Amino acid sequence: MGWLFVLSILAFVFVIGLCIGSFLNVVILRALSNESIVFPPSKCPTCGNRLKWWHNIPILSYILLRGKCGFCKCKISIQYPIVEFLTGILFVAAFLKFFVGSSVLTGLNLGTYLDTIYSWIVISLLIVMAVTDIKEKVVFDAHTYSLIGVGIVYSLLITGYAIYYSLATTGNLPFNSSFLLHNPTTDALLGILAGVVIMELLARTGYLFIGSRAFGEGDTFIAAGIGAVFGWQKLVMALILSIVIQLVITLPLFMKKLFSAKDFKTLGALLSFFIYAIAYYVLQNKVVIGGVLNILAALILVIIGIYTCIRIIKGIKEDQANLMYLPFGPAMAIAALLMIAI
Repeated sequence: MGWLFVLSILAFVFVIGLCIGSFLNVVILRALSNESIVFPPSKCPTCGNRLKWWHNIPILSYILLRGKCGFCKCKISIQYPIVEFLTGILFVAAFLKFFVGSSVLTGLNLGTYLDTIYSWIVISLLIVMAVTDIKEKVVFDAHTYSLIGVGIVYSLLITGYAIYYSLATTGNLPFNSSFLLHNPTTDALLGILAGVVIMELLARTGYLFIGSRAFGEGDTFIAAGIGAVFGWQKLVMALILSIVIQLVITLPLFMKKLFSAKDFKTLGALLSFFIYAIAYYVLQNKVVIGGVLNILAALILVIIGIYTCIRIIKGIKEDQANLMYLPFGPAMAIAALLMIAI
């Protein structure tokens, strides 16, 4: 009986996520079209006909309508069910993260519910920013400022509760140096500052190589929002994870472009670097190489890496017109979503 109750709760949370995901699709598309999210009511973006209630059932309507408008039969973007399903899954993951270990979801304190609702709000904002960046390479101030604001407000609530708890239990205010430096509000403010500083430094290195910013200004505000939510220490982890995600996405596309352009020198250097780096890591972990041999192997790796970077930068300078650009915002959003859900 207990498991049935838990499964019914998870199903209910998933449905909530689906409904919120449906609303997020409206937020995304109307932000891109510069329309109000309230008026006019839901309509087909192609023929403009007002949708009926059964056209708006998350995922199910897409399946029943076979991915086409019920009026003009134009194709409905696959974005709709993807965003709805993703939101539902992430809502369930966040719910489980905060409620795990509870006996049939009972005996929980108010903080558990607030943490869950807070995580759902952050998840929603991150999904909206990621999708607008993927679709049109644009991030809206209203969304990034909302993420920053939500992070600050929640950190103030937690800090206020810590002060209240200290007064209620000890009768003293916890205003010592440790509390002032490590309370949630200070962490959030330092996270915002770190996000702005780190991303602006990275973005402006682009002027050294390609004559323009490496990242858009919207990415700086996304990093600031993630810093407000996680604090400066976890922000650094999120940015490192973002770089890994970006590389995983970008490298296959970049290598395909090099092959199409018949730039086999750069392609060969890149492949050599990765093969050698993997071999070096494996041999070092197996203690096959060490001492002077290890230093020599590391030096060779550095030389190959430098040569590869030179080849890539040279190619960028010579072919700026066809420069491949993938926004960094979605990678940051994915990293933050993983940190929330896992």
